[in-house]
Amino acid sequence: MRFAIYSRKSKFTGKGESIDNQIDECRRYIMSQYPDTKESEIFIYEDEGYSGKNTNRPQFQQMMAEEEREPFDLIVVYRLDRISRNMADFAVLMDKLTKKDTSFYSTNERFDTSTLSGQMMMTISAAFAQFERQIIAERVKDNVYRLAKTGRWLGGTPPLGFSSEKVEFLDEAGTERKCHKLTENEDEIEIVRLIYAKYLETHSITKVETFMLNSSYKTRKNADFHVSTLRYILTNPTYCTADKESLEFFRSKDCDIADIDEKCNGERGFMGYKKTLTQSDDKREATDMSNWTIALGKHKGIIPSADWIEVQNIIEGNSEKKVGFRQSHNPVALLSGVLRCRCGSYMRPKYHKANKDGEKPFSYMCELKETSKRQQCDCHNVNGRVVDKMVCDALLDYESDNSVFAGYVKQLSDIGKKNDNIESLIRTQAATIAKNKKNISGLLRMVGDDNRLTAEYIHKEIAQLNSEIENAESEIKRLERLKNNGNTLAEAMHRTEEMLKSFKDNFHDTSVENKRDFIRRCVSKVEWDGENISVFLLDR
Repeated sequence: MRFAIYSRKSKFTGKGESIDNQIDECRRYIMSQYPDTKESEIFIYEDEGYSGKNTNRPQFQQMMAEEEREPFDLIVVYRLDRISRNMADFAVLMDKLTKKDTSFYSTNERFDTSTLSGQMMMTISAAFAQFERQIIAERVKDNVYRLAKTGRWLGGTPPLGFSSEKVEFLDEAGTERKCHKLTENEDEIEIVRLIYAKYLETHSITKVETFMLNSSYKTRKNADFHVSTLRYILTNPTYCTADKESLEFFRSKDCDIADIDEKCNGERGFMGYKKTLTQSDDKREATDMSNWTIALGKHKGIIPSADWIEVQNIIEGNSEKKVGFRQSHNPVALLSGVLRCRCGSYMRPKYHKANKDGEKPFSYMCELKETSKRQQCDCHNVNGRVVDKMVCDALLDYESDNSVFAGYVKQLSDIGKKNDNIESLIRTQAATIAKNKKNISGLLRMVGDDNRLTAEYIHKEIAQLNSEIENAESEIKRLERLKNNGNTLAEAMHRTEEMLKSFKDNFHDTSVENKRDFIRRCVSKVEWDGENISVFLLDR
């Protein structure tokens, strides 16, 4: 027989007691029910540092891949939420296991799908979860529609060009209430108008991105305008002038309109609700326009409705041109999201034509270099397969004296040496604080002197002593952080070594996606300066 034990712990602390206890409990159950089981028949999968809100976890995915290739007889977990806290994900898992005739057991809840009662409980739980989701969806829809008719700003970061202002109003019952509305920021509004004008001129978001970058325009947070930010601005109904033409446009897209026909006279802008959807992993993605609820806002419209509608039609037309185009999802590149250029930007894989052996070569190219058309960065590209191999070899060779890990150990050891006299330094700073506070008390008793010059001198002295106290307190906090680092040096080195060992042990048998995940959990970043590669391990 073949058994699988799956364990999970949300917080990464190294393979700790919680994981060990889960595995031991599951193993005891297997041996109690199947006493002739050999250790080689038990396969253990451990995910540490992963939440149970979804099933996007490397070891869980590896277990399910193995289940697909050669089904287990039984999968055992310590508790149901070790698999997932999402009932929909759990129902999908149970369906897959049922089709493969794989039983499932939870030691804590005694949930056993090999029995009729266990199967019944699974069906009832899934049905209640589905019913609850539908009830919540109906409540959300009703609440959004009610709020939409008020045209208020519901919170969050206001769109570029606006700020949020609290206002008071009387509701239908004459009760005084408070809400937020959007108010215009003229400097930012000019940037929004420029973005729309450039898009109508070029019909390309990437060309607008290049223009904004090379013209040194920045977002409210002093960041560069990227394609995703520009797309959000160009499709946001908040900027559109509310008139009959724009209202008909939203009707043609099957939007839910909140009783605003007579008020759409071109003086105000729209408010759009339900434009994004929160996914199970806390990511948000844009919804189709047919899911939007459109209401009249309390702010002025910025972009004429004819221009806003034309922008939407161009974007939709550009999207239709891309239908059938096979986009790359980095099927090979291991350093996506880790490799950075010397300028600080990420380097993304660029694929080339397949060679005579059918292999598709690729190189990593700086995002800033590509977007700015080499005006902001001109760093050389780097061969993708070569640099991937270099970084993997460096991680696999962690036991060597010249390895990245050896350098990491030396770095932590250097910190440890500096911490040898840390207690003495903390005591010195504490003595300074006590002395200054005593001097301040003495000076305060002298402030009552009628001599104005003496009083001014005393106040200056007190201000200086307070400044020294603040500096000493800040230094103590810094020293205590170093002390805490020093206390956990051995533990940090052990955890990193365990990560590297796991990477080496699983390297040849795991998928590209899991290799990429391993690298991200071991490495904080990889830097390319145009000639050399530098690997930085995570300081756990």
